[in-house]
Amino acid sequence: MSTKMKAIVAAASAAAMALTLGACGSGNGNGGAAGAKTAVSYSDVEAALKSDKDINLTMWAWSYDTMKPSVEAFEKKYPHIKVDFVSTGASADHYTKVQNAIKAKKGLPDIIQLEYDALPQYAVQGALVNLAGDGIDENIGKLYNDAAWKNVHVGDGLYGIPQDQAPVAAWYRTDILKQYGIEIPTTWDEYEQAGIKLHKADPTKYLGFIDTSGNRQFIQMLHAADATPWTVDGLKDITLNLTNDKSKKVAEFTQRLIDEGVLAAVPSGTDEFNRAFADGKYASWIDGSWRGGLFATGNPELKGKLAAALPPSWGSSADDVQVGEAGGSLLSVTTTADTKEKQAAALAFINWVNSDPESIDAFQTVGGSLFCAAKSFQSDSKYAEVDDAYFGQKVNEIYFKAAEKINTNWSILPYNNQMDSDFKDIVVPQMKEGGDISSALAKFQDKLKTYGTEQGFNVTAK
Repeated sequence: MSTKMKAIVAAASAAAMALTLGACGSGNGNGGAAGAKTAVSYSDVEAALKSDKDINLTMWAWSYDTMKPSVEAFEKKYPHIKVDFVSTGASADHYTKVQNAIKAKKGLPDIIQLEYDALPQYAVQGALVNLAGDGIDENIGKLYNDAAWKNVHVGDGLYGIPQDQAPVAAWYRTDILKQYGIEIPTTWDEYEQAGIKLHKADPTKYLGFIDTSGNRQFIQMLHAADATPWTVDGLKDITLNLTNDKSKKVAEFTQRLIDEGVLAAVPSGTDEFNRAFADGKYASWIDGSWRGGLFATGNPELKGKLAAALPPSWGSSADDVQVGEAGGSLLSVTTTADTKEKQAAALAFINWVNSDPESIDAFQTVGGSLFCAAKSFQSDSKYAEVDDAYFGQKVNEIYFKAAEKINTNWSILPYNNQMDSDFKDIVVPQMKEGGDISSALAKFQDKLKTYGTEQGFNVTAK
């Protein structure tokens, strides 16, 4: 989620959360308290596809071009279910439109695209249908990657169907590593030693960077280290623990890497950063799997000079690696779909689009390759064995392995976007040589507790 979009979602949803948290229960319309579980069962979903009764659905998404062929294929196969599919433009515009419709209590479509880190906020506001009807988890959940399926749950509720995900991977400048006699590291200890060697040989180069434009990279590291900086129980109860031993270890280690010249503390996404990366100032990039697809278009000059790998392990060997995530989206059914028939048809549609092999094939041929959350994608050898001309590797094999290694012991804060804003205000200024990231985490935790309490959550800090 972009910085601009995070600010929009955080500002728009804060007031709504404060109003709705105190009244969690069943809700109807385009807002209100968290909704009761749908009466739709898995057998109803199957029946919706076989029915001859016309159903009209509306859907908003920013990934219009990517999804349009799949939507058309569904309508051709099931002509009685019509989908009025509307592009909401850029993702920031999408969230603005969704929040405005919720606030106005009118105009929200039956189906909306969301990102995993935005989902809890909308579930709390009561804008989404809890899809956890009889047989849904058992029969639909098995179609998706375990981590992705966990991501569409908030508390005991199911609030969407996973579409894509972004397991963290690493990309290394093999030409630079070869020049300095450095092997691709498999653990963070190896990464540190490799980075020290590189920076000592050429002080203008760093093995990598810690991104100061937001929380994403550092939170990925906490996720992969199984640090569990917070847990969320249900819709209202949050426990913060950013001062636990594992979180401290990640903070202190990151600070050491900055002080040693292994990592440069810089914001990504700027022209200056992009030029520096292309020029070889940073010899690696650790991010979500989607990043790999951007190199071919953004850095054609690096063709054959980048190699994909699993990210470094916090354990003693590559076998111990756990992986964080950096994005991913889903499709949710909103409370606008206020009849059992509509909810069944909507659920049948979003599940088909996100898991049926025909739809998966369409995703791989439009606008690049979408890293689908469906097992029908991640277990298919025809995708794993594709030789990527840019990398000269079967990179999907690496991304699929990373997806298997995602640490599922993870919760998403229901005010994740406010968390990012506070992170930039409190933690980022300490991401510098001689900084104190560990102490900043304690102050960061205090701010998160204060904000959460003000919004009506029950927040405990350890």
